[in-house]
Amino acid sequence: MILWEKMINRYNPDSIAPPFSPYSQGVEVPAGARTIYVAGQVGVKPDGSVPEDMEEQTVQAFLNIQSVLREKGMDLIDLVETRTYMISKDDLPGYRAGRKRVFGTGDEAPKPAAALVYVAGLAQPDWKIEICAVAAKD
Repeated sequence: MILWEKMINRYNPDSIAPPFSPYSQGVEVPAGARTIYVAGQVGVKPDGSVPEDMEEQTVQAFLNIQSVLREKGMDLIDLVETRTYMISKDDLPGYRAGRKRVFGTGDEAPKPAAALVYVAGLAQPDWKIEICAVAAKD
């Protein structure tokens, strides 16, 4: 484990229900950390194509977030928070499968604070998901 991972305090208080998925109820970032706010990323591939499958759109949205972070020397392990917007509750299993593919499930997997909201629609009709993110690093 790298030092930075020890500096970010990810926690789940015993006084509330445990997380419903692999995320943290709270994430504390130390003073002086560098922060990146990632604009909403959708499941659009670099060539402009959009997979029809929700799992694939989820994976691609997280890969797009990863690309934004890597441009500035960060990675998914540095995520502090994600906000996910989806248009259909029927796509929840595909979202969870895609998130699991990207993050894994072990203790070493990133577990940012997270929210998931269902919305009436996104900017393009073939987009099923949009994910905003915040990352921080020393």
